Amino acid sequence: MKKIHFEVHTDGFYGDYWKCKTDSDCAMIAMIGDDSQDYLARTSVKWLHKLGLNVMTMSPAKKDYGHHNYPLERIENAIRWLKVHGNKKVGIVGASTTGTLALTAASYFEDITLTIGLTPSDFIWQGFMQGKKDGCKEWPIEGESLFSYREKPLPYMPF
Repeated sequence: MKKIHFEVHTDGFYGDYWKCKTDSDCAMIAMIGDDSQDYLARTSVKWLHKLGLNVMTMSPAKKDYGHHNYPLERIENAIRWLKVHGNKKVGIVGASTTGTLALTAASYFEDITLTIGLTPSDFIWQGFMQGKKDGCKEWPIEGESLFSYREKPLPYMPF
């Protein structure tokens, strides 16, 4: 599968575009897995290609397991790129935390015409990081939301 890779500092979002072999003017933004190129992401691309869709896989950054103040502008930039490159309809799918991101993005951007949230929360959580810190695998970040828009954290439910 051929792809076009995008970086936040040059393109405004982190992800990969996987054009379908069959001609299509529809695309799905897929936020499945921990990275836009990992096994889960590539598997979702294969499945969505079978359905005749172009796919933009996205994640916060390469192997970034934290979710805090993720700028919705990244989704907005990806939608803009997809539209400029011939995609008339854009859908979005995410699982767990990115399922919540899919629902949130769809509420902000009218160009998203199909939304699939797999096990999302019905509210926005406080932002968190993952890794190893003081014996913890995951910890909340004070004053940060899962998502932000126009450099402001979205209202969230604290831990």
